[in-house]
Amino acid sequence: MHDSAEAMAQRSLVRRRNQMVARYALGVACPLVLLAIWQILDLTGAIDQRFFPPPTRVFSDGIGILADTEQRGQLLSDTVMTLRRLGIGYTIGAFSGVAMGMAMALYAPLRYAFSPVVYGTFPMPKIAIFPLLIALIGIGEGSKIALVIMGVFYMTCINTLSGVLHANPIHRDVIRAFRIPRLTGWLHVVLPSAMPAIVTGLKLGLGQALILVVSAEFVSSDDGIGHYIWDSWQVLAIPRMFVGLAVVTCIGGVAVLLGSVAERRLVPWASH
Repeated sequence: MHDSAEAMAQRSLVRRRNQMVARYALGVACPLVLLAIWQILDLTGAIDQRFFPPPTRVFSDGIGILADTEQRGQLLSDTVMTLRRLGIGYTIGAFSGVAMGMAMALYAPLRYAFSPVVYGTFPMPKIAIFPLLIALIGIGEGSKIALVIMGVFYMTCINTLSGVLHANPIHRDVIRAFRIPRLTGWLHVVLPSAMPAIVTGLKLGLGQALILVVSAEFVSSDDGIGHYIWDSWQVLAIPRMFVGLAVVTCIGGVAVLLGSVAERRLVPWASH
């Protein structure tokens, strides 16, 4: 019996390991296949190489940029500026969004007062009101960070509110049955059950933050990776533009990875 249990545990471990290998293999294979298709389309002349240079050329130009001290410094400086705006805006937006979502869930009058405003203005494209932010705050850092804060706020607030309101009703019954103080019950019983929705909001907010900060740098900035991409396009330095896009992709990939790690830490029971 002992040998059988040990063999079953060993088979389960091997199966999980194989599943992990297969998952990572598919994750690596899919981008490589897409790059290969891109390369073939370029070689066959199906797409215009002036605007879609082959991946091999983009890669070689990227190596050239990284090898050149001045160009590498410019790319690094623009990337750091984007990360700075992203970090400040995301932190403020996520904190305020989760706090507001919790407050609206806890206090019905607050929810009734602010729900029409939050849900009514949520569909509005945030970049569309960027000119208003510039008029109110100025053309400097404040307007760009404010745009990121707005985008993250909506994602985290709505997901937090929805997660808390739609938490398992049994948890509220437990609070009442054991006469747990309302605030303590919400923080230690209802909030953990709403964590999957909250973490989802935080992950979506991170993606929204990256989109908005790059968009703002397109429109009004003389630095940042968005400006780097737009400036490259204006002078038709297309491979350089794709290098900038690759940097944005890397930032997004790291953000997704960090979000997945945070999800496993905060809600291990909901991870797959």
